[in-house]
Amino acid sequence: MLAKGNILPLALIMTFTILLAGIGIGTVVLEGSQRARDTDDSVSAYYMADSGIERELFEIRKRNQTAAFAAGLASSYPNAGAWASTSALEQADQKVFSLIAAEDFRVIDLFDPDSLGAAPDVDEIDISWSGGGDLEVGYAQWASGATVIWPSEDSYVIQHGFSPSMVIPGLDPTKAYRIRIKAQDVDASNVTVTVRKGGVVKPFPGDLVLSAEGTYGKATQNIVVTLPKSDVLSGLYSFVVFSECQLLKGVGGMPVCP
Repeated sequence: MLAKGNILPLALIMTFTILLAGIGIGTVVLEGSQRARDTDDSVSAYYMADSGIERELFEIRKRNQTAAFAAGLASSYPNAGAWASTSALEQADQKVFSLIAAEDFRVIDLFDPDSLGAAPDVDEIDISWSGGGDLEVGYAQWASGATVIWPSEDSYVIQHGFSPSMVIPGLDPTKAYRIRIKAQDVDASNVTVTVRKGGVVKPFPGDLVLSAEGTYGKATQNIVVTLPKSDVLSGLYSFVVFSECQLLKGVGGMPVCP
């Protein structure tokens, strides 16, 4: 049984406890709501940056604009989202392919599409990888000039190397190159390619570095991608499947071959 005069302090304590609980619950709810808003802004900012990369790539590959032109692009949207190209990026001096599946390949260009007359100044290719299998490395060369004059079929050079590394020396630094790296019987992982001149590591002239910064609300996201400027639709050394018979089989009876 409560003594007289104890009801008021007890009521105050209970009221204060309920108030603290309410403040705590409200704080948790507000913090969760703010985190959800920040996450939404961050995702939106990422897609803003992605829009910038796509626009840069469109201007360069479809409209034949230069990388310098793409570096000055920017755009904003009514929903407070915006993106802008960022520059002052160094060229990559190493290319790494996390995985090349068996019988698959990757292509590397050693020439600058924006400056075809400039030689890549490379005399050695170093390749290392893991996976235990062998790589087939083919390359073609041609004289640097105003246009790319692809070499004839008998000009291709094919070499094989076994894990963990191989070196292709003796390249002509005055020539342009396209390199094709193919994994033979098993997957090749962590395929790392470095090019040199006189033992000094050189940047990859055929690479295109695109970057864009997207903003939305209080969030900022930056995307940087490295890729060949020219879209390689098919390998230079890929097989061509053809038939001397009619392409439409069975039309008008049995096909007749020459």
